[in-house]
Amino acid sequence: MAKKLKLNLITPQKQLLSDLEVDMIVLPALLGEMGILPGHIPVLVQLTYGDLRYKKDGKDFDFAVMGGFVEVKDDDTVNVFAEGADLADEIDEEAESQKIKKAKDALSKKDADIDFELAEIELKQAITRMKVKRRKLN
Repeated sequence: MAKKLKLNLITPQKQLLSDLEVDMIVLPALLGEMGILPGHIPVLVQLTYGDLRYKKDGKDFDFAVMGGFVEVKDDDTVNVFAEGADLADEIDEEAESQKIKKAKDALSKKDADIDFELAEIELKQAITRMKVKRRKLN
């Protein structure tokens, strides 16, 4: 039997994956995409916004992640501590399009009551979700 990785995906809201046995993982590391296979050296890496992909039994799965950290342990356990994560298959393109429009509208105004930092974060998250969803569809 081929060696597997154990993947845990945890957000502040909930644990999305727990000890899921997978064949490989690709992460959006801060300095570029990072692939993890069984036997990887232990490492702690900062994540950026992007597509977390893993392969299990020949099938690909995708999550849109919103930054965080990943810890690869020497027992082939991979712990992903994400600030946010959404399964690509559950992302609603229409809802994300509306979020993008709303955030862009807020950023285009010169109103002092607008939280520009929050609007930028919401825009970046919605764009990330859309990219991951569209990548999954192609």
